[in-house]
Amino acid sequence: MRLGFEFRETMRGSYFLLADPTNERPMNFAVSVQAKGLGAFAREPVASLAGQVTCEGFATGKALTGTLAFRLHDQKRLVYEFRFEGDDGKPYRFRGQKDVTPLAPVESFTRLPGSVYDESSEEIGRATVRFDLRGDWKKLLRSFRVVYGRTPNVG
Repeated sequence: MRLGFEFRETMRGSYFLLADPTNERPMNFAVSVQAKGLGAFAREPVASLAGQVTCEGFATGKALTGTLAFRLHDQKRLVYEFRFEGDDGKPYRFRGQKDVTPLAPVESFTRLPGSVYDESSEEIGRATVRFDLRGDWKKLLRSFRVVYGRTPNVG
C-alpha cells in the first residue's frame, strides 16, 4: 500500500482562439488531483488530473486527463497539462503554468495562463483561468484527503 493525497480544484476564466482573438469566451475546468505514493511524489512531484473541461463553443463538458507538476522547489511553478476532446471530436491539449512569486503570492497561486494545442501540437488558443479564493477555498480545503493505493505515481 502506498500513502498519497488528493484534492479537488475548479478554475474559471476565459479563452480565445488565435483565429478569432477578439471573441473571448468562458472557460472552466474542475479536476481531481491525485498523487499515489508520497515517496514517489517526493522524488518526482507530479500528480494525476482527471475531471471535466468546458470551453464555450469548443468543448462542452468534456472529460480531461493529465498531470499537475509541482515544480515549486526548483522552478517556482505549477504546471498543468491535460488532454480532452473538442466538440468536433478531435483531440486537444491544454498546458498552463502558475509562476509562483513571493512578491504576489495570492495572484501567482490563483491565476493560471495557458494555451490550447491541436493534435499536431500547434497552438490554437490562449486562456486565463483563476481559482476563486474567496468563493472556493473552503471547498478546496475540505476536499483534501489522504488516499491509499497500489499503483505508482503518474509521471
